[in-house]
Amino acid sequence: MTVTSRVCTKCALTKPLDDFSAAPRGKYGRKASCKECDAKRHAKLTEGREPKPRGRAKQEPKNPEDPKTCRKCGVTKTFADFSLSRQATETQNSVYRSDCKECCSARALQWFHNNKERHRETKHRWVMEKTYGISAEKYAEMLVQQNGVCAICGEDEAKAHGRTGTKFRLCVDHCHITGRVRGLLCQTCNRVIGLFKDDVERHLHAIDYLRKNSSEQAPPGV
Repeated sequence: MTVTSRVCTKCALTKPLDDFSAAPRGKYGRKASCKECDAKRHAKLTEGREPKPRGRAKQEPKNPEDPKTCRKCGVTKTFADFSLSRQATETQNSVYRSDCKECCSARALQWFHNNKERHRETKHRWVMEKTYGISAEKYAEMLVQQNGVCAICGEDEAKAHGRTGTKFRLCVDHCHITGRVRGLLCQTCNRVIGLFKDDVERHLHAIDYLRKNSSEQAPPGV
């Protein structure tokens, strides 16, 4: 038999179960007192109380010029030289990192030098998901489908990073109106499409222009 109502232990009125707050361990999965009685009891208990402040404090409780010793380098610096680990609230003080900003930067730089390939893959995955809405696995699948070359010119990306010498990946070509990913292009082809603003007619006019003015049709001496 399905129970649809119960008696409130406070007001002694029979009310539907929806008028009682949920309570997993209570009878019928509901509290013994109804929501209306609970609200009245809560209002009576909190009457005259000042509400607790919420949100973060506008000013940090610690003086930025106070001294603090870095756990890593052992140099005593000011709190301004340490990054915040937790912002201050009205009820809690701020918490600063144990290592100073300089040591944290040095550690991050060292990690980057020791994990360049991992950093490159992580950045690639983040850009694919946040910018184009596809996974790194989907990019790899598209690359296999195109045999690892540009979908327009049929050539591999020839350009490389000037400082590291790492060859660039093929660019993700997408529609700027719908956001739909269309394919993978080399930087040259991708820039041409972008400069022509995805205008098909402009591309066709460019093709006609090149055909009319090709070197084979040009008169001698020109």
